[in-house]
Amino acid sequence: REKPWGGDGKGWSYVRHQEVHEYLKNYADDFGLNDVICYGCKVTQLTVEKIRSARSSNGIRDAWDDNKDWPNVVLRWERIEKTSDHFEETFDAVCVCNGHYAAPSSPAIPGLDRHFQGRVMHSVEYDDPSEFAGLTVLCVGARASGSDLAREISAHAKCVYISDSDCPPLNGGQPRKMGNIFWVPHTVSVNSGSAVHFGKDCNVPAQDIDVIVLCSGYDYEFPFINSKSNLELSCVPGERRVAPLYEQVWHAVSPSVAFVGLQHSVVPFPYFEFQAQAIVAQVCGTASVSLPCRKERVKMAKRDAEKGGPGNPGRVQDTHYLGAYQWDYCRKMARIAGIYDEGTESYIATNKEIYDHSGSERKGLFPGGPDTYRSSCYTRCDSVKSFRLVSN
Repeated sequence: REKPWGGDGKGWSYVRHQEVHEYLKNYADDFGLNDVICYGCKVTQLTVEKIRSARSSNGIRDAWDDNKDWPNVVLRWERIEKTSDHFEETFDAVCVCNGHYAAPSSPAIPGLDRHFQGRVMHSVEYDDPSEFAGLTVLCVGARASGSDLAREISAHAKCVYISDSDCPPLNGGQPRKMGNIFWVPHTVSVNSGSAVHFGKDCNVPAQDIDVIVLCSGYDYEFPFINSKSNLELSCVPGERRVAPLYEQVWHAVSPSVAFVGLQHSVVPFPYFEFQAQAIVAQVCGTASVSLPCRKERVKMAKRDAEKGGPGNPGRVQDTHYLGAYQWDYCRKMARIAGIYDEGTESYIATNKEIYDHSGSERKGLFPGGPDTYRSSCYTRCDSVKSFRLVSN
């Protein structure tokens, strides 16, 4: 909100990564952030110090009792191009902001390693669709990445299969088709001769696939938090769950370590901003709502980690899923930060209206098919918690 972007009807609402990069560059320039950013560096170790017992020299956060401890955090990092340059500094608080796209996650497909003779890659490796010219390609996964890659690759490839666990029922065992894209059920196995088999009674195994692209998401990864960190953190590959966290932000035992951007299926920038404001308010002691004692934080973090996300019944992999639940979460962060007011509510409510409308335009679309919804351009009308739609 401090540097508004779009929503004025003058530009595209569905922006490209180049435009996101340009916005972030301008943001850093406008707020003088380049002076405090160490570019080209890699954090190698995070270590939580013993509990401090006195007020820090810069006046931030009085020491709490044994149940409300905010220990200092030591970071070590090095320059990527010159690993002989090592740095170490102690901080009052550290925010871990590498998000939820850290380590590529690959599904276990029986026979893939043994029988498939073509190329296997993860969507994180994808760059140029023209490299698939004349090939037959299978995209495993039909959410955002899978759909976008299938659409782009189909303009060059001979044929594209997109494998979707939510694929609708087949007609006589035959997959649905649009152009040169075949919509098939989830990938079950790979047999001899590189034959790929699909579920839900699909009668058409694919025997001529040249490339399999795994559009299967990511796992969380924090290699700098380890056995030397003095910080218990569970992050098991495949679970897609980080614990123990209070409100999925603060480490339940050592809240001076906080995580921004773990949750997915959200409108990212507004969500990031509310989390950041809540963290800053707690560290600086300006929050209208203080975090509960350690015992309560640990109790709530345990309950949250075992619940399996907001759905009922939940599952471990959905622990950090938000979707339609993100708006109340944003309100909660705003209240913790002490910034929730009528203007904030209008801002959140308008975001929800645009998000819901965008979702309705994409619902039921053939994955990899035309993306005409991207031509929609939204003009925010926060005063009435709504929007106007302009087609470009």
